[in-house]
Amino acid sequence: MTKQIHLTRRSPAYWRVTFDHPPLNIFGPETIPQLNEIITALETDEQVKVVVFDSAVDGFFLTHYNFVAKPEDSQLPPGPTGLPPIPDMFVRLSRAPVVSIVSIRGRATGVGSELALASDMRFASRERAILSQWEVGAGLVPGGGPMARLPRLIGRGRALEVLLGADDIGGNLAELYGYVNRSLPDAELGRVR
Repeated sequence: MTKQIHLTRRSPAYWRVTFDHPPLNIFGPETIPQLNEIITALETDEQVKVVVFDSAVDGFFLTHYNFVAKPEDSQLPPGPTGLPPIPDMFVRLSRAPVVSIVSIRGRATGVGSELALASDMRFASRERAILSQWEVGAGLVPGGGPMARLPRLIGRGRALEVLLGADDIGGNLAELYGYVNRSLPDAELGRVR
């Protein structure tokens, strides 16, 4: 199996998790065990205090679920919380005893947006970040927890706009809504190491 997620321990207390599945950073059944391993490490390693999620793929943070995968490959058992694998990992990330930060420089759609919402802080490139929960536009239900997390961050009305509108939201509007903590000029976002 190709490694799609790279964990770099910059120090015992600071880890960097980089998504690297070109060309679009599509999340799929083969990605689940790789992310689950990292979430488990974040839960159990007593030294790690901060984790930053980013991407090595230009223009894409993390995109939607791989719908061309074989259906049987997506039939995975529930995780430790009893939830299906993706919501399980995001619940566990949100409860992990670390500060989780997402650095969005490109598309964070579907699963990518849901990972961002499960993290403690979200920083986005003004010029390049695009967030969305596109599922309703395709007749699907978002499955990674945005219906619970978005209203707490941005309010009910704006959450309904994001979820039901299924539109792309750029970095500046995401900051205005509270979807991200802050949008920064792309060159400044790159300084977050």
